Amino acid sequence: MTSKNYIKMIVYFNDKYIPHDEVKISPFDRAFLFSDGVYEALRTYNGKLFRLDDHLERLKYSLQQLEIPFHDFHQIEDISKTLADINKIKTDYSVYLQISRGVSFPRTHNYESNLTPNVFAFVKPIKDNSKEIKAGVKIILEKDLRWLRCDIKSTSLLPSIMANQNAIRNNAYEAILFRDDFFTEGSHTSFFAIKDNKIFTAPLSNYILNGITRKVVIELCKENKIDICEEYIYVNELKSFVEFFITGTTTEVTPVIQIDDWIVDDGKPGKITRKIQQLFFNAVKQV
Repeated sequence: MTSKNYIKMIVYFNDKYIPHDEVKISPFDRAFLFSDGVYEALRTYNGKLFRLDDHLERLKYSLQQLEIPFHDFHQIEDISKTLADINKIKTDYSVYLQISRGVSFPRTHNYESNLTPNVFAFVKPIKDNSKEIKAGVKIILEKDLRWLRCDIKSTSLLPSIMANQNAIRNNAYEAILFRDDFFTEGSHTSFFAIKDNKIFTAPLSNYILNGITRKVVIELCKENKIDICEEYIYVNELKSFVEFFITGTTTEVTPVIQIDDWIVDDGKPGKITRKIQQLFFNAVKQV
């Protein structure tokens, strides 16, 4: 959707609900100057925020790692619901929440401990991705050029943006990143591969984000006695795998049927991926 669809969008900014084009942020805000801020992306199922506690824990972790003094986590659910009501969103929606360290003048690399964070949020209807979920998608492989603290959900996203833009340029849905000889994750998704009836995904570390949908998939596998292993998928072993899928808050569980020019297996989503999808969508129906 273009910005024309949101001419009358009401957003949240520092305790106020105002039209998006009336938000005023100082050029000395450290998120603007240094990407010195964090964000979270949530969504609803049946009008309820999915895995809210997990998202809040990840947000707390990111803020703690960057020493940003924000503590009003209890407001986030109310802010999201209020934004949906004000904007008359009747369907399920996604929530973007960003917290910057705040304004510091003049510009200096170091920061004072008493800055007041700027808090910004907006909601929008969930985009229909049923076609991709049913048919599967193409991905490309890109070198992981990101910093070494990918476990922090920082607003410093330029390498991910460049990788994803290159995917779009190549008629692909996503770019999967590799560092040295192993895969980490996608530009905005988690990456899974399957062989010998066993699912693999990269272990939690500073190289990847603690994806919430990733966490849900791992839980579902364990509950349903599906063999899953948090181990790196190595670049030189890629074609030994027979199924792939990616996960994310709005990506949900999406099959991968093509990697660069390689058509995976018969070019259709695999049976284990389909089983994971079914388990996932059964779970969210119960929210």
